[in-house]
Amino acid sequence: MRSDVKAIQITATGQVFAGRTRLRGIILSNTTTTTDTGSITLQDISGTQFTAEVPPGDVFTFNMPEDGILFKSGMTCSAITSAKSTVLIDK
Repeated sequence: MRSDVKAIQITATGQVFAGRTRLRGIILSNTTTTTDTGSITLQDISGTQFTAEVPPGDVFTFNMPEDGILFKSGMTCSAITSAKSTVLIDK
């Protein structure tokens, strides 16, 4: 399945995308160099669809296999700690 992809940077909790979308990839970077582990939780109306952690001072990059993760009712960042993220989604 091929489609256009949109990159959205996330630095705080809240709505990421209002409509149905698929998570195609994520770049998660830790914003600290101390002992704090960075993390992010993405969800839709069904609950948590994706969560990841990244060690202090590191960057986590992942491309979703196959068709990605479906967010049926939009994507929301429900938690982000010591991190910033760029998500690649269908637009």
